[in-house]
Amino acid sequence: MSIPHARLPTDLTLHVGDEESLLERLRDGSPGTELVLTPVELHRRNVQRRLREAHAPKDGIEFADPADVGVRLLDHADGVGPSIDCIDRIDRLSMIRSVHADGSGSSIGPGVPEDPRAIEQLRTEIENVTGFHPARLRRLRDAAGAIATPIDADARERIDAAVDIERALRNRTDSHVSDVALVRRAIGLLRETDGVAWRSAFPDVTCVSFVGVSSVSAVYADLLHVLLERSSVDVHLHLRRGTGPYLARRLPDLFDVDAPGAVVFEP
Repeated sequence: MSIPHARLPTDLTLHVGDEESLLERLRDGSPGTELVLTPVELHRRNVQRRLREAHAPKDGIEFADPADVGVRLLDHADGVGPSIDCIDRIDRLSMIRSVHADGSGSSIGPGVPEDPRAIEQLRTEIENVTGFHPARLRRLRDAAGAIATPIDADARERIDAAVDIERALRNRTDSHVSDVALVRRAIGLLRETDGVAWRSAFPDVTCVSFVGVSSVSAVYADLLHVLLERSSVDVHLHLRRGTGPYLARRLPDLFDVDAPGAVVFEP
């Protein structure tokens, strides 16, 4: 079903358990190209398989994941921002081990795990929830402060540690810390160019459908947010029947930030 929500952008069409609407739209075709964003490759293959079974035309449909979009946007921005290179998880673990050894992660205290894999998991979780956006981090710290003592101090310490680790990683590489960081940079580029970067990289795309997500991370919300603000494409978000109602309730708060894609590390 397609559901409205008063606190969501009016140009966002939200679907819960309504997979057939996507398939029907792709089968029927429309002027321009529909970009189908699928963060998980399995879901992409499932959609492609169902389109083949329905003998749907292949023209006018393009599949990508958010990192693909980020690479393409930054590729079309000559001389703007960092490269499209990203360090992988193995490199991050090695860097975290070094950061932890020399004490440059100032908030890695007794409430924070010492194992590099656990620290990376913590960094990833805070990244998914906040995108390191100043407003979301402020809300998360406020929520941690409302927890009973001494859990409140441990929670704030873990938040600060995740931010410090991300900052330390950024200082140790000229590449993006992760695919998520690359997408955030592309989102910032869309804001900075007032959508010109999108029109340059995706001139024929008239509709974007985001499908196959069991959760909506901060960076996914920010990507959709900036597309709604700075482009003229129609945006559809398809949520699963089981988790969709819960995610739909969370979406307004994820969208409720200024400057989507901004991070606390920027001057």
